[in-house]
Amino acid sequence: MRKFRKQDLREIGRMALEKSADPPPRMRQVRGPGIIEGARLEVVAGDACERTVAVRTSLARELGFARRPEGSWVTLPNVDEVVVAVPSAEEVDDAEVLAFDAHTLIEAFDAALAAQKKNGPGVFSTAPVFIALDGEPSATSGLKGKAKWQLVIPRSALSARRKKNASATDGFVDRVKREFAEMNGVDVSKVVIELKIIA
Repeated sequence: MRKFRKQDLREIGRMALEKSADPPPRMRQVRGPGIIEGARLEVVAGDACERTVAVRTSLARELGFARRPEGSWVTLPNVDEVVVAVPSAEEVDDAEVLAFDAHTLIEAFDAALAAQKKNGPGVFSTAPVFIALDGEPSATSGLKGKAKWQLVIPRSALSARRKKNASATDGFVDRVKREFAEMNGVDVSKVVIELKIIA
């Protein structure tokens, strides 16, 4: 049994977003301080952002958010939707992806925090609050029941996607090398291509 890595789950979250609509939505990655690669996406229509999505992962099938000192939740006020990718509870080689409206999660985490404070004084205001995806619906469990959609993605689909992307990239680089060599009248073995993205 191979465990999922968090970066695999983030990629699976993106795959699920692509499969959640027909035609698949166009997405661009949001970069910024404190944002992990692949953890924030914009779903775009034309050139405009249609909605912002946080992609979260959990190996323990729970979702957690911390609070800022002034009382707002981290991440949630800045996105429209949260997609969480977790290992499936049923099949070891599958991942389950659930999508939530940010407003739904704010209400759920407000209720979970209130329950924590009621049951145990001295809860730190900025400490993370966790809600289990599974179990009977309550302030601390059953979050899965609030998902607006969910998909199961097999690990094999992730492997197939990576092979396809690698093959497309290799073909592109080979074509550029060949065309550059022809333009400059040199053998293709003398051409080295280096591609960089400057953020």
